[in-house]
Amino acid sequence: MHRLLFEVEQSPPRLAVYDADNQRLLIEVEGEACMQLLALQGGSADDPQQTAEEVISALDAVWKGGKEATLFESQHPDDEPPSKPGRRKLWDLPGKFHCQIIGTCLEVSELRRIAAKGGHSSEQPISDYGVHSSFVAAAEGKNSLSIGAHKALEKKYAAHVRHFTKAKEEAAVIAMWQTALAEGQAPGAFWALMTHPKSGERAISLAYEDMHMLSHQIGTGRHVDLEALTEVRGELRALRARYEETVRRTHLQLEDKARRIQVLQERLSETEGSQAQLDDAQTRLRTLESGQELADLRQRVERLEPALADADHRHAQARVQIREWQERYHGLETRTRQLEVALAERSAECLAMENLLLREIAPDCEDCDSASCANCPDLAERQILCIGGRSNLAEHYRALVDRFNGRFMHHDGGMEDNRRRLDAMLATADAVVCPTDCVSHNAYSRAKRLCKRQGKPCILLPSSGISSFARALEQVAGREYQEQPAH
Repeated sequence: MHRLLFEVEQSPPRLAVYDADNQRLLIEVEGEACMQLLALQGGSADDPQQTAEEVISALDAVWKGGKEATLFESQHPDDEPPSKPGRRKLWDLPGKFHCQIIGTCLEVSELRRIAAKGGHSSEQPISDYGVHSSFVAAAEGKNSLSIGAHKALEKKYAAHVRHFTKAKEEAAVIAMWQTALAEGQAPGAFWALMTHPKSGERAISLAYEDMHMLSHQIGTGRHVDLEALTEVRGELRALRARYEETVRRTHLQLEDKARRIQVLQERLSETEGSQAQLDDAQTRLRTLESGQELADLRQRVERLEPALADADHRHAQARVQIREWQERYHGLETRTRQLEVALAERSAECLAMENLLLREIAPDCEDCDSASCANCPDLAERQILCIGGRSNLAEHYRALVDRFNGRFMHHDGGMEDNRRRLDAMLATADAVVCPTDCVSHNAYSRAKRLCKRQGKPCILLPSSGISSFARALEQVAGREYQEQPAH
């Protein structure tokens, strides 16, 4: 004797029969055949005599046009779509969509806040999965949790809902969904589509499939970002160690050079003293015109002349050596400053990547009173134009701009897009970010010239990496931005 489970949906018409012991799908009927089967239904859900083979035979008879089949149905009222016209409520949607909607459109921190406001609390801590599962189960009917979740979704995605009201037929709803998905606005568009009165089976199935695949892609991208952050941290530690070693060696070299300069200065003082003695001797010679003393003095001068020449030679060598040490000292100072600038830039990029990941894992800061929260850069819906960069990272750039409350445009930097399009995009952009390692020279020069002429920020990045792009967005958001470009 088989125990059966029945899943019945009315919009669109669908009947699925499962084996209750192993959850195996036995048969599934949709469309007109399902309506015919439901019209012929005459059994009871309490009848244990009806076997799986009999149900399958009855379904097969209906499918082939027979009229003798008898079935019973097990249906959840909360899975029925509303009979009244207008947008759907969360509890009006079929139960199989609740997990995707709640998991995609609301963060766990928002769910906890909704539960707290509704008076649902627990003495024991509940895991994130437990909170998610509780709301998915509650969405089957109208209750305090489902009502709170519905209100939060309506408030959070009000702009998307208003935008989707322009669609008057299912094809328009699908077109809006595809546009929003391409622009990285999937969560809000997903909620607007699922509750839209014109969303039929085709639109809902398409959105559900797209969101399912997108969740896999986001998980893979997050793993890659974590690997990149680990690599950047390792490079930063190595760079700091090299910098500290360079500073230590430079200090030792400077101390050695200072000692040598001191010795040379002492020698120079000795040479100057000898020069003073020579001048005094010449004075005495002029006073003595004849006599033995003059002859003795001349002999003494002749003896001192080689020593004087040697002293002059050593004096000249000392000056040359001093100039060489001074030049090397200035060169080391310049190199030290360059290393300090490189270290500061690497540290800033690492901090930008850490802030980005913290925003993913940090609790919601909607009620935070701090004006200097490290996880809240805000582009204030400014239009950000990225010129160049690697094409496979364009969607990641877009995701960052959307996450920072901005709007994203991309120009490939001259590889495929023409110059006229670049001029039009520059005219509408509020700020320009240009990775200099992957852009044509013409696009690079034109972007700098037009931004300077129009007084727009133009941030030049040394690389196309995600961390450099995140760093540039923080500067545009006002954290560290100045009038001069970042590089």
